[in-house]
Amino acid sequence: MAAQQGRDLLIKIHDGSGDFDDENYVVVGGIKTNSFDISGEAVDITNKDSNGFKELLPGSGNVAVSITGDGVFVDDASFKRVHDHTLARTHPSCRIVVPDFATYTGVFSISKLTLNGNDGEAVTYSIQLNSSGAVTVATL
Repeated sequence: MAAQQGRDLLIKIHDGSGDFDDENYVVVGGIKTNSFDISGEAVDITNKDSNGFKELLPGSGNVAVSITGDGVFVDDASFKRVHDHTLARTHPSCRIVVPDFATYTGVFSISKLTLNGNDGEAVTYSIQLNSSGAVTVATL
């Protein structure tokens, strides 16, 4: 992947309408920094015939996708959408846009929403989403 603008790494949450077209995914606004992570569990099949080397079963284990972001909510609707899903423990359809590479779409749990306020500064937030099921990848 070639160098990209960090601001183009986006977290989008479905707007709740019936259609799942790209325009129905709304950017979680005001993000200043975010981090995207794909991780996989390995299944250990090491045995006495492994000659002292660890062996892992190819194609096995679980894959998880997560993303975190920090910023300032720029509108009430964006905050309300995230807030309501977090409190209700509902898992919205989300889309993560990795600029000039791919989009990752699936159902995500909003596992953390933190608000911070300091005197003389804007209220900031932190959000963490974790995949809950299959995530489809569409290359751009």
